[in-house]
Amino acid sequence: MDKLLRQFIEVATFKNVSHAANRLCLSQPTLTHNMKKLEDNLGVQLLVRSSSGVTLTEYGELLLEQARMMQRIYDNTLIRMDLLKERQERSLKIGSGHAWWHMFLRETFEAHRHQYPTANVHIDLGNHLRLMDLLLSGDIDLFIGHEIQGLNPKAGVSFLPLLSSTDTCYARTGHPLRRRTVGQEELLAYPHVELTPDEPRYQHVMEDMQAKRRERLQLHMTERVVYSTNSVATAVDMLAATNGIMVFPSCMQDYFARFEVLPLRLKEPLRKGIVGIYLMREKGEDPHITQVIELMRRHMEQNRHLLE
Repeated sequence: MDKLLRQFIEVATFKNVSHAANRLCLSQPTLTHNMKKLEDNLGVQLLVRSSSGVTLTEYGELLLEQARMMQRIYDNTLIRMDLLKERQERSLKIGSGHAWWHMFLRETFEAHRHQYPTANVHIDLGNHLRLMDLLLSGDIDLFIGHEIQGLNPKAGVSFLPLLSSTDTCYARTGHPLRRRTVGQEELLAYPHVELTPDEPRYQHVMEDMQAKRRERLQLHMTERVVYSTNSVATAVDMLAATNGIMVFPSCMQDYFARFEVLPLRLKEPLRKGIVGIYLMREKGEDPHITQVIELMRRHMEQNRHLLE
């Protein structure tokens, strides 16, 4: 807003040039000169000066009314511009495996939302190869998932380890294997429920698929009935309605227990893996991204007892 109009509002409000000058941190002669300049610019008298202060002329009353309106519009515009700036500069697009959303990412989202209430946030849950494709294409800023063996080293991404994760086998409470300790060969007689399976169209992010092939061979995927989905809710329904078995991180036991889906007792432990944050190397020094990562680490540490 015009500097002279702001000064005029103060003079008209205090009805005293000296008091207005103190408020504006100006000398009285400077403010008097500026008010005379404003009158000259408009070609009308705005103030009637006297020993006791100033009064407004009819022109002054009109200008005060309109100037206050302009000030409100200007101030509101600045507020809206700040909100828009925050929305753009603090926007966040994160990918995650389903387990990590439930274990600590949800708390990170809540903390970020409270700190930057006007910022846009997008959370994409799914398979880690799909999330890697989204990261490489710039559709997400980072994602949390298992370390990908065989990833193309030329992808230009960094992996920041967060925690070690162990898988287990989940099945409904009435499953035939529920009452005894079972070996992996006994699991093969039952359908495999696969949550967020790999999709061939995202294999371009890989340089070596051998690790993926070994994993599928160990689960005997080509010899079993497979029920697959990208939805946790659908996977729970599949487990509840069938004798299917799902391999998933053991830290999700409490979550699945709500739906009467529990871990089986296994003779041999299943695979262990490292879970971490993938991001493009050039974003590693971005202040907003590093702030979010620290927030994420803090919430993960707070839930460490659930993750182990």
